[in-house]
Amino acid sequence: MKTNETGHYKNIVGLNALKVFAEGLGAEYNPQKEVLKLSNVALLADEANALHDAVRNQTNTVSLSIDHRQLVFENVKPLSTRVINTMSSTNVNPKTIVDAKFFNAKIQGTRISKKPVAKDGKEESPSNSVSRQSYDSIYENFKSMNDLLIQDGNYKPTEADLNNNGLTIKQNEMLAANSDINIQTSDLGQKRLLRNSRFYVGDDCLIAVGRGIKKYIRGKYGIHSAEWAQIRNINFKDYRIK
Repeated sequence: MKTNETGHYKNIVGLNALKVFAEGLGAEYNPQKEVLKLSNVALLADEANALHDAVRNQTNTVSLSIDHRQLVFENVKPLSTRVINTMSSTNVNPKTIVDAKFFNAKIQGTRISKKPVAKDGKEESPSNSVSRQSYDSIYENFKSMNDLLIQDGNYKPTEADLNNNGLTIKQNEMLAANSDINIQTSDLGQKRLLRNSRFYVGDDCLIAVGRGIKKYIRGKYGIHSAEWAQIRNINFKDYRIK
């Protein structure tokens, strides 16, 4: 999902600019509303910066988790192919080889048979996708292949990365990488909800306070004043995904 993190930060910049402007007015800045008073604006600016930093840092964490998962899954397809090629040199049941090839085809994203041909000689369009190539699906098919080999009991290559123990280690690495993405993405979603609530919801949220300050200055000094001219172009916008 695309988000406009730059837009959220523009709102922070705008509030900070108004805070500096209000500080420059000194005693002249004296709005009646408590939420518009300088002490509250300063606290809100600090809170907004902290919430923005939390989202930014968690976004980086998610990116690192994605990179790590890509590294974990990078050799899964060639590894699965090696498993299939190795099976013929072991004592596994021929039916196990057939079933393992089915799971490998799912991992590779290739067909295990030709498309069905209609009576007119044209290929029929399958109702479902040939392969499910999401990371979760690759993991599921890799696990199914490994479980099949373990159940057969006769797949015992000497290579450490190809035997049941090595494949189980790889399987667990894949599961952990997928799980970490889910955890970190969920955490990012929660941090965005907290940020969005403080920025955009309620009479004391960031954009409401920012707009309130502008209205106060416009009313106090007038639309033709130098004071209003300094802040009139500071705008606040709701950048939440609708």
